[in-house]
Amino acid sequence: MWRRYSQWLDEGETEGDPLGAPMLWPDGRHIAANGRGRIFLWSLATGECTRVLKTGAICRNGEPWFRLAGEAALGRVLEAYKIRGLAIWDSTDWRRLQTFEGHGEEVQAAAVVSEDRVVSISADSSARLWDAWTGENLRTLETGPLFALAHAPARGLVAVGGSNGAVHLLDSLTLDVRALFHLRMATARPEPLGIARNRPSNTLRALAWHPDGEHLLCGSWDFVAHMVHSRTGRVVRQWQGHADGVDFVAVEPSRGLLCTGSSGGTVRVWSLDSTKCLAVHDLGHADLGGLLVHDRTLYVTCQRELLSVPLD
Repeated sequence: MWRRYSQWLDEGETEGDPLGAPMLWPDGRHIAANGRGRIFLWSLATGECTRVLKTGAICRNGEPWFRLAGEAALGRVLEAYKIRGLAIWDSTDWRRLQTFEGHGEEVQAAAVVSEDRVVSISADSSARLWDAWTGENLRTLETGPLFALAHAPARGLVAVGGSNGAVHLLDSLTLDVRALFHLRMATARPEPLGIARNRPSNTLRALAWHPDGEHLLCGSWDFVAHMVHSRTGRVVRQWQGHADGVDFVAVEPSRGLLCTGSSGGTVRVWSLDSTKCLAVHDLGHADLGGLLVHDRTLYVTCQRELLSVPLD
C-alpha cells in the first residue's frame, strides 16, 4: 500500500511545486526533493513535511530537472542555481558555500566527489570538474549531451551517460577517461507502446552502480533497463516490460532488487539476479520525478507528492 506525503504549502498557496528526484538528506533523518526554486524536507520518522528551503534555482520550463545530490561527511548539498549554474550548500544552516557557473545549458546532475571537488554534467555536451571551495572550473570534458551520472566513491570513478547510448567512465578527481563505450540498445518493444513520443530511443536517462561495483544499471528511452560491464560495455542482462522510456533506476542491495521508473507512469521492481519482474505499480500518470531506495523502502516523487512503499 502506497503512503502519500504532501508538501508544506505557504498560506494561500493551492498547488505547490512539481517535484524532482528524491534524496536522502545528509542528516539521515529526512527525504528531500526539489521544486521550483525550493527544496522540501519530509521527516522519515513521521512523514511530515517539516522544512522548506529557498535555493535560487530558476526552472525555465517549470520542471526541476536537476537531480539533488548530497554528502554526509561535511553535510553539503548540491542544487541547481539560477538557470545554468549549480551551488553547494551547508545543509545545517542552509548557507550557500559556493556557486559554479559556466555550463551552456541547464545542469542535469552533479556529485561531491571529494572534500574539494565537484563534478557536474549538462546537455551542453560537457562534464565539468570544479574546485568545491573556490568555484573554479578545473577541467571541462567535451562529450555528447549528458543526462545521467553515477558516482562510485570507493572506486574513485564517475559514470556519465546521455545521447547515442554513450557512457564515459571517468576518474572522479581528474575527469580522465578510463573507458568509453556506446550501449547497444535493445530492439524489442513491449506492446502496447503506450505514449508515442518523437525522441531518440538510444538516449540514456539514468545510471546507477550495481552492488558489485563492476557493473552499471542503465535506464534508456528504448523502454529497457540494462546491466552492463562498466569497462567494456558488454550487456549482461536486460529487463523488458515498461511501455515507455526508463527514466529512473534505483537499487536495493541487501535484497538484490532493481527499481525502475518509466515516463509511462509505472514503477517496476525486479530481481537483480534474473529478469523476473516482482511487482508493477501503475501511478496513474506520467509525471514521475524520480526514485530513491532507503531502508528497504521505495520513495517516488510523483507530480506534487512524495510516495513510499515498503519493498517486502
